Amino acid sequence: MRRPEAPGAMRASHGPERGTSIVELLIGIAIGLFIAAGAMLLLTSQLGDNRRLLLEAQVQQDLRAAADLMSRDLRRAGYWGNAYRYVWAQNAADVSNPYQDTTSLSSTGLVYSRSIDEETGPLGVDAGIVSAGERIGFRLNTTDHMIETLIGGSWQALTDRDVLRVTRFELMLHTQNIALPCGAPCPASGPGGCPLVQQSRYVTLVISAQALHDATVQRRLSDTIGLRNDVLALSCSP
Repeated sequence: MRRPEAPGAMRASHGPERGTSIVELLIGIAIGLFIAAGAMLLLTSQLGDNRRLLLEAQVQQDLRAAADLMSRDLRRAGYWGNAYRYVWAQNAADVSNPYQDTTSLSSTGLVYSRSIDEETGPLGVDAGIVSAGERIGFRLNTTDHMIETLIGGSWQALTDRDVLRVTRFELMLHTQNIALPCGAPCPASGPGGCPLVQQSRYVTLVISAQALHDATVQRRLSDTIGLRNDVLALSCSP
């Protein structure tokens, strides 16, 4: 037979539940703060990485855009509307291309000529006189640390100085002489005629830059650009 429980024990088993103590509450708050601090640290790190990636992409894009523009225009260096006179030259003066001159700016730039007469006139017509608009060039502005281009006789900005800082810019012209058989009469007499020299030219381009607002974001770009218009010269020996 079951023994009845004491009245006091019955009251104790159905008494009020024990609440959360101040120590437990403080521990919970501390754990929550640690979790919040970790989440904030992770968020800050993610934002910093995204900002750096955006700066790297912007610097790389601006450098690539500037390099592509220079590459396309450099390939036209020395273009002459009367280049057909190279094919059948009657004398040494006929093979003198007025647009073949190039000027180096102490390895930090290059100035060259190309004909644009056909852009405003009939095809194949060339005045043969180098105008201000036919002198093109690129150089490094060491004061504002940006690349400039020569257009219409004046230097204008090619890269944005508010975005990147160009730390290195080189345009080096290289020439390789190739001996060719003389394909035209030479005014000087000599055994074997005169040698026709073909000057094959190419330019090496190097650009280094960093983001203006974060010097740790740096990019370097290099390229080799072949000039399509070779320079021909008659070298006559008596």
